[in-house]
Amino acid sequence: MKNAAKQWKLKMLGTVTLLLGIIVLTTYLLTPANAEESSSSSQVSAKETQAVNSEMYTAYVDELQQENGKLYLVLDKIGWYQGEEADKVFEQRNPDSGIDGAPDGYYIINDSKEQEKVEVSADAEVLMQLYDRDGTVQGTTIQWNERIALSKFESLYENKAILDLSVFPYHLTVQDGKITKIVQQYIP
Repeated sequence: MKNAAKQWKLKMLGTVTLLLGIIVLTTYLLTPANAEESSSSSQVSAKETQAVNSEMYTAYVDELQQENGKLYLVLDKIGWYQGEEADKVFEQRNPDSGIDGAPDGYYIINDSKEQEKVEVSADAEVLMQLYDRDGTVQGTTIQWNERIALSKFESLYENKAILDLSVFPYHLTVQDGKITKIVQQYIP
């Protein structure tokens, strides 16, 4: 009887340990910052190394500059808030507005017009939501996170005939001092 109780305790301890391990692993894998990079242990190691040398922020792209065969973005960093966080910041900054929260579910703070020039990696990923696809107003439909070439982004940015891309904020990933990902933020 003692032996059976001991075996039962060991099984329970093993089960609890297994469940805790699954919970910790699941929590790690489902964290948005880790979700894309969790398919293999080598990718996790790469992600950890990347995190040391990378940052993400939101900015307006004020200008594109070509220098010595390299593309640079002239940026104006902003504070970008969504959902409840946007409502909270909106209320703090506009206590007498008479409305319950941030209009359209987002709020932008741009207290400084200071610009920063950052090099763009030649293989940077660009994801767009809304842009002039064919030179017509009808061609400016929303297609979420549509991947386009960096060269196409350059030509689109310069063409302001139908849609001015400088009015949109962009979420930027910078690694080792170069922009590696540009994601246009749609604003209604």
